[in-house]
Amino acid sequence: MTVPQFGVKLPGLVPAYAPTLRDVPDLVVEFERLGFDDVMDGEHIMFAPVMHHPGGSGNMVHGRDTQHSDRCDSMLMFATCAARTTRIRFVSGILLAAAHNFAILARQAATLDQLSAGRFTLGVGAGWYADEFAAMGIPPAERGRRLEEILRACRELWSPGLSRFESEHISFSGVITEPAPFTPGGPPVWWAGDASHRVTARRVVTLGHGWLAREAAPESEIEASAAGIRAACEQYGRDPATVGMRVSLTATEDWNKAQSFDELVEASVARVRRLVPLGITNFNVPLNYYGLDLDQLGQLLKALREAA
Repeated sequence: MTVPQFGVKLPGLVPAYAPTLRDVPDLVVEFERLGFDDVMDGEHIMFAPVMHHPGGSGNMVHGRDTQHSDRCDSMLMFATCAARTTRIRFVSGILLAAAHNFAILARQAATLDQLSAGRFTLGVGAGWYADEFAAMGIPPAERGRRLEEILRACRELWSPGLSRFESEHISFSGVITEPAPFTPGGPPVWWAGDASHRVTARRVVTLGHGWLAREAAPESEIEASAAGIRAACEQYGRDPATVGMRVSLTATEDWNKAQSFDELVEASVARVRRLVPLGITNFNVPLNYYGLDLDQLGQLLKALREAA
């Protein structure tokens, strides 16, 4: 059985843990020192003043009069952090690949893979905020198909030799992009979404290295998604042990409910013990919801490793 790995979610840590975005790399250095395996950062590109998250993770408030958000370009932040660290991995969870130009994304991902010496994982998904795509001129109903096309095109551009690709929205032949990725074939790609749906499970199994659960996914959805991935592995002839699965360590149904530190550790440990038998390989600590100091975070990681 794979030894589970543990990471920390970056969004929400400014200013509570890092005064500004410029201080986030210092914080990531501390996460590496504590022994975490990775850090994860996701993206939104176009924001509404208030965004009501459908999964129950709360409202996202943004404005120019008072800066409420610490969201930034994940790839640039990861590149900066990679220069300060040697071991910890960087996971985009998620990057809205359907909103990116395929060639630029392939090049950026390969560059980050080189700068980090293979420590980058490209997590992608269709995203939950359809208006964001509409604001960028992308029909929201097309974002799933575009997402798959773009990742297929990236995989081709990450391959040795001249590249050729043809799809509904993308066409090229006899080209290469530089640099070549550090990781042969390109950085590992993880797909987000409800994998109890066949299209998501197919993408995970045939086009990726792993699956990213929604942050607010209940355990019933996680269990159904794990089953969907196992079924897809059987259908497409892949060993389920080669597919990673990542979930968030949401310890309570209500993230705003106050808990003692001991109760939080107990709930997190119990969640790990329930989910590891389902094949979950990676867990994400939503530090902005937990509100722990770094000493407590280190204690939590120790308890989680002992439980796993």
